[in-house]
Amino acid sequence: MNFFIYCGIALLFVSGLCFGAWTTGSQQRGNFHSENEKERNIKKKIGTWSALVGVLSFALAGIMSLVS
Repeated sequence: MNFFIYCGIALLFVSGLCFGAWTTGSQQRGNFHSENEKERNIKKKIGTWSALVGVLSFALAGIMSLVS
């Protein structure tokens, strides 16, 4: 169960990095203008999938906690 909790935390952290969740507005604007559209789409896809798998990992850990 702890494995799924740690995986969920790590994957949500990766998602936050891909979406730029921990940057200021000026940093976000600078990143946006320095990347091309293909790079932004790749980062968006990685961020979305890692967030989805992270939430599912937390859900699985919760189910395992309820069952045991």
